[in-house]
Amino acid sequence: MKYFGTDGIRGIAGKTISQHLINKVGKALVKFYDAHKLKRVLLVGNDSRISSDWILSIMQSTLLKHGIEVHNIGVCTSPALAYLTHKFGYPLSMMISASHNPHEYNGIKFFNELGEKVSEQVEQEIEQFMDKKFSFKINYATAKNKENLKAEYVKFLKSIKKNNLPCVIDCAFGGASEIAKFVFSPNKIINQQYDGKNINLNAGCTHIQFLRSICVREHKIGFAFDGDADRLIVVDETGEIFDGDKILFILSKFFQKRGDILVGTIYTNSGLEKALAKNGVILKRAQVGDKLVYEAMKNYASILGGENSGHIILKQFANTGDGLLNAIVLSNILSTTKKTLKQLTFDYAEFYQASANLKLGGKFEMTESIKTKINEFENLGARIIVRPSGTEPVLRIMVEHQEKEMGEKFLEELKKTIC
Repeated sequence: MKYFGTDGIRGIAGKTISQHLINKVGKALVKFYDAHKLKRVLLVGNDSRISSDWILSIMQSTLLKHGIEVHNIGVCTSPALAYLTHKFGYPLSMMISASHNPHEYNGIKFFNELGEKVSEQVEQEIEQFMDKKFSFKINYATAKNKENLKAEYVKFLKSIKKNNLPCVIDCAFGGASEIAKFVFSPNKIINQQYDGKNINLNAGCTHIQFLRSICVREHKIGFAFDGDADRLIVVDETGEIFDGDKILFILSKFFQKRGDILVGTIYTNSGLEKALAKNGVILKRAQVGDKLVYEAMKNYASILGGENSGHIILKQFANTGDGLLNAIVLSNILSTTKKTLKQLTFDYAEFYQASANLKLGGKFEMTESIKTKINEFENLGARIIVRPSGTEPVLRIMVEHQEKEMGEKFLEELKKTIC
């Protein structure tokens, strides 16, 4: 698609996310509401980026001018916005966030009335409207502060929480900062005081070392989120990191039975596939993106799916990935079983994955020499992925092999072939 990537529209605020682009999205939304005869109200939230108010002000001026009320809940997490969209019957909601990216990035993504990320078909329709010219009637609407709605999401999380497991919470200076304090207190909460420019800065699930040092020193488990808290990565008291694949394995043990399907992605570790098979659970792989994982979950009637990056969807509780919710569910499991994370994953042995991001100078082309090299390594037991990122201007390369040395060797040779 022209504007939408794997997780909405994303880029550097003021550059790729320009005033012109934001205006186009606003006008496309007005047309989308008209075309589908939707109730003329939009629920909006944002993470803690300094550019979010600027984006909303531009978008809001278009929407209000053409009769669409804007209800703003302020700084929040993407899962909170999704939950509140469904609970209060909003036809659509818009999250202003760039997830795990640095503060200079920002983006826009949408949830439907069920609290699901909108489908690619909806995104395609919005894109088509963006590139057309329309005339609209002036029909002013109002903007309303709805920050009080966040209390309902807090109430929902507390209804699931069955314990107060000693832990450390890393908010990544993001959207979780406004919610975690009401859910996880009196536990230690770090990276909470955001200033608009420190989101994800040496913090959260993409920069785990600070949390890791605290967990080892205080002998506690740690839960780390990203900027909009739809991801979760966990650190145990020894400093071992439990990524999305390991978390999925634990959740599968408690929420799935033999014959069930767990949906992962092309990046899901083959070790998880083997471990699940021993429990009679089948792994199905989707393309990258939690939205595509969710679509596959619906197709396979699966209740559990996710990515190794920490996007995990547990449909018993939510229709989108939710870091805070999954931290609570894991806490409940640990408290109930009286087991450690290592004990819960003793029968999981992951394959080694070597990865790299190469900056793209233009459009990537899969040449015959690259294909030949990939086939050579796959015949030697490797699993290889080469794909342009849907959120950043980089080429993502992953080589998976049971032996670390082979995986790293193949990755270096593949990088040389591509460059």
